[in-house]
Amino acid sequence: MVSSSGGSQLTALCAVASLLWLAHGLEGHQLIEQPRLSSLLILLISSIAAFATSFFATWLPGANGRFDDDLGGPLRATRTDAPKKPRRYFLPALVVCIGLRLELFHRVSYDLQCSSPGVEAFLPVVILAYEFLPGRRTRPGGDAALAEKGDDMWKTVSDIVGDWINESKASLAIGTLTLSVGTYLATTQNLTSTYFCSDTDRTSLVHLLQWIGLILDGVIAILLWRILAWARTTKSRLRTLSGILLVSSLGTGFLYYSFRLFRHSRPMSYHFRGLDPLYVFDIFVDSLTFSTFFVSTSLVIAEGTPLSLAGIVTFICGLLAAGQKTWLMGTWENMSPSTTHFGLILICVGFSFFAYANNLRSVVFLHRAFVIGVLVIIAIAATIFTLIKGRQILDNHPLEKLIYDTRVESDRWLVHATVSNSLPIAVQEYRERHNGRDPPPKFDVWYKFATDRKSPILDRFDQMEEDLRPFWGISPEKIRADLGRVAEEPDIAMLKIEHGTPSHSLAESSPHKIVLDELVDMVKAFAEHLPDMELAINLNDRPRILAPWDDVHRFTEAGKHHGLRKLLSKRALPSGPSDTWPLSHPDGPFKPTAINTDPVERSFTSVRAFREMTALTCPPGTRARSGVHWNVRDLCASCTRPQSQPGGQFLADWALSQELCHQPDLIRLHGFHMTSPDTKPLQELLPVFSRSKTDGYSDILIPLLRRPDENATDEDGREWDMRTRALFWRGQIDPSKFTHDLLRGGHQERLVHLIHNATYADKTTVLMPRTGAKDKKYTHEQLYTGELNALLPMDIGISEYTGCEGDDDEQSKGCEMAVHEFGPPTTPASNTDALRHQYVLVIDSDDGPPDGPDFLRVLRSGSVPFLGSIFKEWYTERLMPWVHFVPVDLRYHALHSTLAYFTGIRREPRKTVSVGERGIQIEISREINMPARQEDARWIAEQGRTWADKAIRREDMQVYLFRLLLEWGRLINDQRDELGFVLLPAKVL
Repeated sequence: MVSSSGGSQLTALCAVASLLWLAHGLEGHQLIEQPRLSSLLILLISSIAAFATSFFATWLPGANGRFDDDLGGPLRATRTDAPKKPRRYFLPALVVCIGLRLELFHRVSYDLQCSSPGVEAFLPVVILAYEFLPGRRTRPGGDAALAEKGDDMWKTVSDIVGDWINESKASLAIGTLTLSVGTYLATTQNLTSTYFCSDTDRTSLVHLLQWIGLILDGVIAILLWRILAWARTTKSRLRTLSGILLVSSLGTGFLYYSFRLFRHSRPMSYHFRGLDPLYVFDIFVDSLTFSTFFVSTSLVIAEGTPLSLAGIVTFICGLLAAGQKTWLMGTWENMSPSTTHFGLILICVGFSFFAYANNLRSVVFLHRAFVIGVLVIIAIAATIFTLIKGRQILDNHPLEKLIYDTRVESDRWLVHATVSNSLPIAVQEYRERHNGRDPPPKFDVWYKFATDRKSPILDRFDQMEEDLRPFWGISPEKIRADLGRVAEEPDIAMLKIEHGTPSHSLAESSPHKIVLDELVDMVKAFAEHLPDMELAINLNDRPRILAPWDDVHRFTEAGKHHGLRKLLSKRALPSGPSDTWPLSHPDGPFKPTAINTDPVERSFTSVRAFREMTALTCPPGTRARSGVHWNVRDLCASCTRPQSQPGGQFLADWALSQELCHQPDLIRLHGFHMTSPDTKPLQELLPVFSRSKTDGYSDILIPLLRRPDENATDEDGREWDMRTRALFWRGQIDPSKFTHDLLRGGHQERLVHLIHNATYADKTTVLMPRTGAKDKKYTHEQLYTGELNALLPMDIGISEYTGCEGDDDEQSKGCEMAVHEFGPPTTPASNTDALRHQYVLVIDSDDGPPDGPDFLRVLRSGSVPFLGSIFKEWYTERLMPWVHFVPVDLRYHALHSTLAYFTGIRREPRKTVSVGERGIQIEISREINMPARQEDARWIAEQGRTWADKAIRREDMQVYLFRLLLEWGRLINDQRDELGFVLLPAKVL
């Protein structure tokens, strides 16, 4: 950093750029899933890369440098701060420190939610402490030289101050401390996730390990500097570095295999298409990046000091973080504009002192004077920006506009969904929406069936089309053959339609028989118009087909031109009761053949394997493609922005919020992705019909009722004002399924912890009326979560810990942990009890869609459904958020603010006096008086009930099912490209 040569500057640039790239991109890489193995491989590959680089040492800075007075090497003149000659024990000490540091990193990463952000900002302070140790060589100039210059009587005040800044250890200390504190403030302003730190996590130990790791970072940097600075040439430095990395990799390998020896992992019992190639790719890419960092760092600190590099990296990271937070001023993501601005000013001032006191002539390629000039401009611009946008004032509550906009959008959607008012128009609409493809045979019968039942949806079936589209790229013969494969899978029942008569394959004793009986009963109304077919019905709550995106995309592209109108060879099928379907294949309806499968192979799927399968369903280049999300401590604000209102925290795009690929944090925030499926997902595009599915699954959605509850009713019969004004939810948790992540990050577990166990330091951002304002303007505020829970009407808790009656020791331990964390079970509540509340929260279970009072029951009840779900069902596209229900982001960062809009919130002004370690503390809480928007809540409840009675009836299920089976009947027919409904001229007339 001190050297002005272009080679040294390029080396410094490589060091900084590689570190920033690692800090930014490492979180999304597969290395985090296997940290010890990854550390071993990275150190080993980096060692090989450093050794290979040594053969090109003549191209690098300082290649011919020697400790020879005649040659004037890099340690001459400009290196008066050269370290003392290293001791013999430095090398083994360095290797031990590297191994210990990696273990501490793994341990802190395991409980990252308990860690403290911003600790890394104090690395320059740790290295600075080395400068003040007894026996440390005097820096260039230094306090002694400063004392000598102080006797010059002709020096001005500015000269004295300049000498003090340039040569005093005190100025170096001030600059370093100011820079670190500013960076710390800038990097600790992130919003926290609801992924919580359990009482059993020993937070104090995690914090202690962080600081020990920081000290080890400083020790490693200093030892490496002491060793490499005395290497005679660049070639010898690189080979020394290669040896250090090689020995460190061997030590890490010893720890890795020792860990596996004493802690056996459960092997996966079957092969699956995972992310192993991506892991190998990440290993090589990150290893090369680490190699670049190690090599460039070794050359930089050998020519300068570790403090220079640490200071510059801290400065760049802090400046980027402060700049990002400054840009977010005026939004809910930055609730401390003054802290952000203060941190930015400290960074600018601190680095200015640091650059002069540490004798930095240039910062990478930029001259010191130019950098400081830019910092002055940044400080002035940030001050002006903070004064203008430091506090966001809203004229109206965003939910007012959001409710109005979605109401307009709902009306537009309904118009687009029901364009046709006659059969010819319906046929024309079908062709336009399917790129020229004709409707399936018997389309006229379906149209009459739908209009007779007054279906409000006649033209828009986007979900159905999305489900069926990939199967156009698969031959009918293969689809029928695949049906035989899935028929032998567990929890798969067969629905058979033969000669117009439907039946199913379940025995009388099956608990799912009543569900299939209801399905058969619905099909009977139109079965005479269907071709012979068999359907594989998934009875499990979890969807089954987790086909990789590459396969789905390939089949979709291959099927784009199938079934399109062929003017010359088209065989028109006229409408009428005498029409018959061609056979699905020449031998009649397909009868599946039993296939023997080993039940052991489908008995277990690890959580990691399941996440990798899920990641493969995302397109290449998307954030969730890696299948990992490391930073559970901070809220992933970039994951919420696409589906939120501009600059706000409220969920606006419900469909987008259910997509996984742009929000990888959901992988560790939803119990569905954090539990091992009892039955392995199928990683092929197979014909399976399911009740529900999440984004990425390729099951075909079908209207399928759940097992009915004989005591359940859809309405409580009470008027709106007679219902309890509170948000109600009861959940069930199975402690036997608890893992480290699920206990702390499951969506049900986080909800209960957020409402009942929020710590004294937890705060939540809420949109509140402006202080003392009479013009009904709003601003975001941070209130203590525990206080908000007391002010808002919420009745939320766990009603049952399932499976806690047995004698299994592991299960008993899980139950004790659950009771300790979430409290004893609350009073069980029936569905009727839930519907006596004005607001009912409906969220998923860990294994599938919502249980308890299901969503449709709440929708029909007259209560307001607060829905948080990643699952889609056949009717999902028919519902509009903020019109038929209130959407809830399962991160829960807007739950309190949303509920406060409808129920209102009131707090009297008060003064709290507490006595603590800092003496007597007085906290004044201002008055809050936010009126309730009961009229909006009542309107949403009424709209939801009215729409459910109009568009999600049993008759609507039949209309959807009839059209789905017509489409499927054509799709599995060998003559599907020639089949289609075409109106004859006489029919048009």
